[in-house]
Amino acid sequence: MTPPPVPVQILPRPPVDARRAAPPVAATSVTVVADLDEIVESAECSCDAGDDNPH
Repeated sequence: MTPPPVPVQILPRPPVDARRAAPPVAATSVTVVADLDEIVESAECSCDAGDDNPH
């Protein structure tokens, strides 16, 4: 058996009282590095360091 049709009401948009405010946006900061070599050379340990030369 097929169930009987169910009446529905189609609204153009949600009612005003059903709307939520947008969540706050987090503030972020970006650090721009002009010379990456300056940062890499100041690293404590080299990526190419072996077991016999840890620095």
